[in-house]
Amino acid sequence: MSSVAAIPFHLGPELGRAINRTDFFRLLRAAAQHYHFECFALARVSEASPPFSTREIIIANVAERRTALFLYGMRQALGLLKTKASQFLATPLTGSGSLPEDYPRDLVLNEFDRNSFLLVPLFTPEGKRYCVAFSGKRAEPDQGEVAEVLLDTMRIFDKFYEEILAHEISGRLTQRETEVVKWTSEGKTSADIAIILGLSEHTVNSHIAAAVRKLDAVNRVHMVAIALRMGLVS
Repeated sequence: MSSVAAIPFHLGPELGRAINRTDFFRLLRAAAQHYHFECFALARVSEASPPFSTREIIIANVAERRTALFLYGMRQALGLLKTKASQFLATPLTGSGSLPEDYPRDLVLNEFDRNSFLLVPLFTPEGKRYCVAFSGKRAEPDQGEVAEVLLDTMRIFDKFYEEILAHEISGRLTQRETEVVKWTSEGKTSADIAIILGLSEHTVNSHIAAAVRKLDAVNRVHMVAIALRMGLVS
């Protein structure tokens, strides 16, 4: 039997192949599970809105109806003042929640109240701030584990920046997105384009969704119209 430890999913070949939000959802979920956290949320950190507000969340495995409970639990575990200061955070922040002794037993419990939380600050080369919050029913991580989570999260985020954020910040379509828009303008379906470009239909749809978002279009027809008007395709 080999003594070489298996490479975790979130650091293996899937990291190099990640190109869309679904891929990065899987990577972050795998990273969370690797460190025994159940939940994660990647969000922008903006000085113009409350730190880690619901509308700033980009990718998360927390259901939308539970997001407010997740954020409340995080603020309770990390401390309200520290969480408010997360827009200036440069190092990870950890904490564990607990219920006060006089907590009314007839109230519905917040499922995150007893969780440990780890808030990891992230930065783009332009200096824009992001954070990943991990949460789970586990012991609060020590400094060594925090350092490992930080390194793994930075690797995923760097790839996320390279594949998605850099293009969204600049508003530019990638070469593959331009190809997909071009074939769409010629009346090809996602299935057709997948065959032409040697991609999966899911990947083609991901490129279309990214192009729609970058061009501020409402659907693929509108996307093509804008692309033609801007001279992105002919």
